[in-house]
Amino acid sequence: MRLMIMSPDSGYADSLAKNLQNAGFGADVFTTLDDANEALTASNYSLVLLDSTSGDGVYSVWWQARCRCRRHDGDEFLVLIANCQDERIAALEAGADDSVTRDVSSRELVARVRTIMRRPRIRSAEQHQFSDLTLCTATREVRVGNLELTLQRRETLILESLMRRRGHVVPRAGLEHDVYGAQAEYCPNSLEVRVSRIRRQLAKARSLVTIESVRGVGYRLAARLDKDMGLTQSQELTA
Repeated sequence: MRLMIMSPDSGYADSLAKNLQNAGFGADVFTTLDDANEALTASNYSLVLLDSTSGDGVYSVWWQARCRCRRHDGDEFLVLIANCQDERIAALEAGADDSVTRDVSSRELVARVRTIMRRPRIRSAEQHQFSDLTLCTATREVRVGNLELTLQRRETLILESLMRRRGHVVPRAGLEHDVYGAQAEYCPNSLEVRVSRIRRQLAKARSLVTIESVRGVGYRLAARLDKDMGLTQSQELTA
């Protein structure tokens, strides 16, 4: 479960990130809106924590636009940090999931985040499906038909990232972020090793789905056509 912290005050943001990480959350810090917007486009976050107490109103404008455009399945929860009561009320009325003051204690912030994450996402599907492959977002079970696959946690994260963007190529950088986070260290070939293991599991289960490599770009889910039917090439499914 990965969270985004947006604040022009890097010291304050790092402090929030440390408290959330100590509570078991993954947290990435961004100090500019451009970097944060790029990360939101390329990667999946469960929650965005936005510090609007500095930034000359620019962050408030971004916040209002983000609240208005949340319409896709899997959109992140939004929490605004603002000391102005009118701004906090306006954020909640606009669609924010919560709002806190900048001096909120670490215990209260963690408790609020956990409470928000327990809320049902009415707009989000309880499972992702692609051909005969299903991933349950609640139990983290991955199945080919009725057969459950034995996958490691990060392998499940890879599949979830691909299934969220089914029908599209997922850039390598986006996959690495969803699996390891923005600042994490990992072996350069770790992603390839995990993708290969997923492929073997899918093939062993005789799934119609495989993961295709798009040279120089990333990966995508594709349907394997049955050679017994005289079809020898893979064909990408669209959702």
